[in-house]
Amino acid sequence: MEAQTFSPMADSSSELSQAVLDSLNVEQARHDNRANLDALGGVEALIKKIGVNPVTGLTPEQVVSQRERYGNNCFPESPMDTYLELLLAALSDTTLLILTAAAAVSLIIGVITEPEGGWIEGVAIFIAVFLVSNISAGNDYSKQLQFKSLEASSAADDRTSVLRNGTIDRINPVDLVVGDILVLQAGDGIPADSIIISKESTKSNESSLTGEPDDQKKSADKDCFLLSSCLLTEGEEVRAVVIGIGLHSQWGKIKANLVCEVVNTPLQDKLEEMTKLIGYIGMGVAAATFIALVVSIWARHHGANIATNIVEAFIVCVTIVVVAIPEG
Repeated sequence: MEAQTFSPMADSSSELSQAVLDSLNVEQARHDNRANLDALGGVEALIKKIGVNPVTGLTPEQVVSQRERYGNNCFPESPMDTYLELLLAALSDTTLLILTAAAAVSLIIGVITEPEGGWIEGVAIFIAVFLVSNISAGNDYSKQLQFKSLEASSAADDRTSVLRNGTIDRINPVDLVVGDILVLQAGDGIPADSIIISKESTKSNESSLTGEPDDQKKSADKDCFLLSSCLLTEGEEVRAVVIGIGLHSQWGKIKANLVCEVVNTPLQDKLEEMTKLIGYIGMGVAAATFIALVVSIWARHHGANIATNIVEAFIVCVTIVVVAIPEG
C-alpha cells in the first residue's frame, strides 16, 4: 500500500465515533459489516478517518489520544465466588446437613438426660461439621486465587506485533488501541477485532468464536474482518487495522455476557442420579435399622433408659446414611 498524506488525528478521527466502529463489527453479520464498511468508503476511507498512516502506524501522541478516546484492550474478568458463598455451598452438602441434624438432636437429648456431660457428643459433631465446611471452602477459595494468578501471569506474558512510529514493536495485547496496525504471521492469535489492509489473502480459524471448524479465507476486497481470540492459520506479515478492542470487540461482548453458572456434563448428571439412588437406599436401610433398634429397646432392655438408647439408635442410623452417600 502506497504511503499517503493524512490529516492530523484531531481533525480526522473526530468524525469516527464508537457507534460507527460498532456498526462495522456486529456479531454474526459479516455481510452487513462489509456493506457498512463500503458505505463508509472502504478500507482506505476508514484508515483516513482513523487518522493512521498504514506505512508507519500510529505515533506515540496518537496512541495516547486513541487510548483516551476508545480505551484499552481489556476484557472483563470472571467474578470470583466469595468465601461466604463457598462456605454456604459446602454446608449445603447432604452429608453435612445430616450430621448437623444429628448433632442438634444429640445435643438436645444429651443436655436433657445428662446435664453435666451429655452435650459433649453433639458439640463434637458440630465442631467436625464446622472444620470440614471451612476446610472445603478454604481449599476452593485458594484454588480460585491460584487460577486467577495463573491467568494474570499468562496474560502478562502475551505479546503481539504492532507497527508504531515506523517500527514493528512487540507489545502486550492490553496496550493495543483503535487504529493500531497489527503485523500478524501464520500461527499468531488475533488480539483484537481488525480489518485487513494487506493485499495478500490469508486464512483464519474462527472455531473458538463462531464454532465454524473450517478455516475462513480473508482478503481486503471480500471478507476482511479478523476477529479477536481467533487464530491466523495462513499468511505472512498480514497487516490489519484495529477497530474493536475490549468490551467493543466480539470476544469482549461474549465474555461480558457469559453466564458464570457451572453446567454439569452428562457424566456428572448420571453420577448425581446414581448418588441420589444410593442415598435413598441408605436412608431406607437406616430407617429400617432405627425401627429395629427402637423395638429392641423394649425387647432387650424392657424400656429402660429410653432416651439414651434412642439417641444411640439415631447416631447409628446417621452413621449408615453418611457412609452410604458417596463423597462429592
